[in-house]
Amino acid sequence: MGWLKDKIKAFKAQRQLAKQIDPHNFKKMALEIRNLAALAAQITPHGKDIQRLIRNSMAEMDKLCDLANRPEFRRLSTGKKLILRQGLIESKEQLLESIESAPSPTDTLQ
Repeated sequence: MGWLKDKIKAFKAQRQLAKQIDPHNFKKMALEIRNLAALAAQITPHGKDIQRLIRNSMAEMDKLCDLANRPEFRRLSTGKKLILRQGLIESKEQLLESIESAPSPTDTLQ
C-alpha cells in the first residue's frame, strides 16, 4: 500500500510543478509585478536612477508577457522556468519592500 501513496505523492508533485511553470502563471506574475512597479513609480522619490530602474522593470515585464504567449516559452527547460519564477518572486518582494519603505507623501496622519 506504500507504493500507492508514493505514486499519489509523485503525481501531486508533478501537477504542482506543472502549475508553477505554466505560461499563464508567468504572465499573471509579470502583470502583477508591472502593476507594483507602476505603483512604486508613483510613490518613490523622482530620482532619475530609481525611476529608470522602475521603467526598465516595467518594460521587462511587458517583454515577459509577450514571451509567455509564444511557443518558444514552452520549449524552455523546466529548470530555466523555475529560475525565472524564483527571480520574479524576488522582484515582487523587492518592489513590495521599496513601496513599504517609501516616505509618506504627507506629514498629516490619516
